[in-house]
Amino acid sequence: MTHWTESVVVILLTSFSGVASAQMSCDAIPHGPARTDCYLALSQFYRGQSDLAAARARAQSDAAWYRAITGIDPPKHRLQRQR
Repeated sequence: MTHWTESVVVILLTSFSGVASAQMSCDAIPHGPARTDCYLALSQFYRGQSDLAAARARAQSDAAWYRAITGIDPPKHRLQRQR
């Protein structure tokens, strides 16, 4: 569980821009399981960013196809607020 906790902490630290510049290098961590976890966490973080970028590109592509076929913008999804 300790390795998982360290991974989560590294992911959280790298997600904040102010801390990201100081923590982006796993080279500062001594060789061993903590350093490996750092690289694994960074890998997961970057994979998440890549997946998000791919999803955004896919949504833009789908919207472009919708506009090309129908001639109008796709309907906007509205959040339903609970009262």
